[in-house]
Amino acid sequence: MKMTLDKQDIVIRIPKHSMTQTALANFLDYIESMALNQSSRLTQEQADDLAREVDCSVWQSLRDNVLK
Repeated sequence: MKMTLDKQDIVIRIPKHSMTQTALANFLDYIESMALNQSSRLTQEQADDLAREVDCSVWQSLRDNVLK
């Protein structure tokens, strides 16, 4: 996985074989939720609950690949 920054964007490169499409969608949802959290009135506890939910979902998507 690689991350680069330019003037306007953050670019994250992830090898296709390392993540399912569902896991990638969950990862992007998580990033979006964190960005929204910065400009919202979401409490830290609510954000932590959401993060745990996303982490569990991503783990369920990756579990079979990791535990081969």
